[in-house]
Amino acid sequence: MTAFRTLLPFLRPYRWHMALVLASNLLVMITSLLAPWLISSIVGVVRVAPDQALSNGVLVIAAALAGAYALRGLGLYITFYVSHIAAWRVCHDLRLAVYTQLQRMSPRFFASRQTGELASRVLKDTDHVEPIVADVVHEFLASALITLGTVVVLLTLNPLLAVVGLLPAIPATWLVWRDRHRMMAAFDAEERSGGQLSGLIHDQIGGIREIQIFNREHLALERVRAVSHQLAHQQIGARRMMAALQPVVEGATGASIVLVVLLGGWLAQSGQITVETLVAFILYLIGFYQPLYMLVGVSEALQRGLAGLRRVDEMLQLEPDVADAPDGVVLGRANGAITFKGVSFSYRDDLPVLQRIDLQIDAGQTVALVGPTGAGKSTFAGLIPRFYDPQAGQMLLDGIDLRQIRLDTLRRNISMVTQDVFLFNGTVQENIRFGNPDASDAEVVAAAEAANAHEFIQHLPQGYATEIGERGVRLSGGQKQRLSIARAILKDAPILILDEATSAVDTETEHSIQEALNRLRQGRTCIVIAHRLSTIRSADLILVLDQGQVIQMGRHDQIVVDEGLYRRLYERQYALHG
Repeated sequence: MTAFRTLLPFLRPYRWHMALVLASNLLVMITSLLAPWLISSIVGVVRVAPDQALSNGVLVIAAALAGAYALRGLGLYITFYVSHIAAWRVCHDLRLAVYTQLQRMSPRFFASRQTGELASRVLKDTDHVEPIVADVVHEFLASALITLGTVVVLLTLNPLLAVVGLLPAIPATWLVWRDRHRMMAAFDAEERSGGQLSGLIHDQIGGIREIQIFNREHLALERVRAVSHQLAHQQIGARRMMAALQPVVEGATGASIVLVVLLGGWLAQSGQITVETLVAFILYLIGFYQPLYMLVGVSEALQRGLAGLRRVDEMLQLEPDVADAPDGVVLGRANGAITFKGVSFSYRDDLPVLQRIDLQIDAGQTVALVGPTGAGKSTFAGLIPRFYDPQAGQMLLDGIDLRQIRLDTLRRNISMVTQDVFLFNGTVQENIRFGNPDASDAEVVAAAEAANAHEFIQHLPQGYATEIGERGVRLSGGQKQRLSIARAILKDAPILILDEATSAVDTETEHSIQEALNRLRQGRTCIVIAHRLSTIRSADLILVLDQGQVIQMGRHDQIVVDEGLYRRLYERQYALHG
């Protein structure tokens, strides 16, 4: 029921579609109940006028049957078409809702989940909901209406025969109902294994070069084989339970007809009911079990859909650990003053990453973060756009607590270039313009020139219209880095975060990019993370981090003369690079 409650808000916009489906199902029910009565009436007509080739009564019954089946066909057409329209629109809305929910989640959420598994939630699980709306809802509705109408007709024809004929349906219905939880659990396990397999294959394809260079094809195949075998085992088990329902319904149908033939034949022979009544009763009884066959047929779609709907509901019920305050401040263009007050952060309670950071960054300052790997530099930078919230302390932008600023307006003021560059499958121009969708072609070119990317772009097959492939696979590391810098330049935000922004370029390119960045950072607050200390010598302030703590702070010429970590790092690099 919880899953259906999740579905109801998405069905509400299509209530008139569902009302039309209800009306068409009523038409199907009426015509379905009319047909057996018309067919049985032939017995009486033929008995009254046995010598006539075609009596008027037969013609009337034939015409009525033709009209009933035509109306039934119309009702089935409307039901099928309209229910599928509503179903795919509901799936579309669900898909967008799940994707929107994913966009609200912080990087911490994605760090513990496989991309392929999350994609399965957005695509596969929402698609499984379609049969619930398109088939199951109207099938259950039609089945309920036809079953109820048939029971009324059977009781009207002969109460005793009705009771005897319907007795076998009780244990059959109970058995189907009893196994619903086992089937639901089986399909839920199947869907989870399917998501796991999707995530695994996504990872293996993404790492295909590593698999090949280390000759681990066999190991990768065995991992896929194990998860795929588990999925196949669960699929077979679920179908075994589904298959067991068929003989249950078939046995109940056969037992009912046998009992009615025995009792009804005796009643007809003794004159207590007419032959027409007996024929009509048997036809209606067969019709009574048809909905049960139908329900068994759609049970797989129902169970699969419910499993998918529960997984969708899990996503929709997630609460992001970084969210807007109810009365969040709409921030305009920020000045860029950033304050850390006793800020501490950890990904795990037993492993602090940042400890009691107190810092004032003035608007327009360039602050460089230096330290060994794992010192907390990227985490420090990630706190500014609220990818994470600190467990202790307070962070301010222009005197406003970051938690009180609406996320979209906060991030509108921040550009970021990271060491792990991500480019989208599309053209060069589209990737640069991602920083500002409203930018003109001239502005895109100017940003590329500032990032020292224009020259290599001109030599690409289609220039700025060149398709770069998934994650920019057709470009070198340095080219991808420069496109990422151009994208950040085009955004023109007052706060700029550079996390190893020049790590993938050669010395000559690094020099030209550094000149562009020096011009770019004028009037902007810059947070620079760099292992190459030569790139940060002109920073207004250098923070040396070690084990999550600021152990040194000052300008390059101030702290390089002190005995400490910064001097050791600088001398080591100077010795290596001359």
